[in-house]
Amino acid sequence: MSDLRERLQELADVAARHGRTPGPEVARRRAHLRRLRLLGGTAMLVVLAVVAGMVATDRPSDRPTPLTPTPTASPTSTTIPTDSTVPLPRWIPSVTPLRVRAHPGPYPGPDPGGIVRDVTSLVRGCRDRSRVRLWARAQGKVWLIAAKPPPPGRQHLCWATALMNQGGGGGLGTQSSGLKPLRATLAGGGGNRQLGVVSGMVTKRAVRLRVLFHKGPPLDLVPVDPGDQFPVNFWAGLFLVTGPPRAEGQLPVPAVDRVLAFDQAGNQIAACRMRLGLDNNC
Repeated sequence: MSDLRERLQELADVAARHGRTPGPEVARRRAHLRRLRLLGGTAMLVVLAVVAGMVATDRPSDRPTPLTPTPTASPTSTTIPTDSTVPLPRWIPSVTPLRVRAHPGPYPGPDPGGIVRDVTSLVRGCRDRSRVRLWARAQGKVWLIAAKPPPPGRQHLCWATALMNQGGGGGLGTQSSGLKPLRATLAGGGGNRQLGVVSGMVTKRAVRLRVLFHKGPPLDLVPVDPGDQFPVNFWAGLFLVTGPPRAEGQLPVPAVDRVLAFDQAGNQIAACRMRLGLDNNC
């Protein structure tokens, strides 16, 4: 109804301006122009909607527009030292080598504590009886090597060592059975004024050994031949730890650094470096 009134009002205005009433042809032409304006507006809305859709689809759907700028570098991290990252202080003892000669077995005694029985009973396997093959005595203690010859054609040795009080009690244990040009094991020397022993086996080509300490003069040794039934010789060197005393929280370092073996011509033919650990050997 409102649309009809608007058309009648337009016809009246035209008639007033021209002095006559417009005919039906004028009314149809004006209605046609009004529809064209409506269609033009609708088409413009459709074009705007299509353009907006194209802009939206041009951006990947899996990459939303960031609300804030993406940082180009991460902040530098700072490591705070803890008890697990700070290395423990080490205790490296000073030593005085002892000019104590090791003797071939058997051990002559006295043996009130049964130390010979204790160390020989540890040696099992191989063949023949377990016997003391090398011994030394110093500072009220006795050091022993007990061993059995290897079976024919076998490349291993059954042996044990002991550092005992003369009246009994001390430390003893079996050693690695594999044959090498040079083996060394460390016993004792765990505190100030304590006796320490470095000993082991060496190829029969070696005529001299040199023990190098972390703090102290070197110690030269001569190996002892236990007999033709053994493919190696045995050796031992004794020393005294002279300080400084170990402080609480310090990690102990073996007094011995390296052992070197030399042949008759003075050539170095074997070497081993003592490892830090419970076994203290190389």
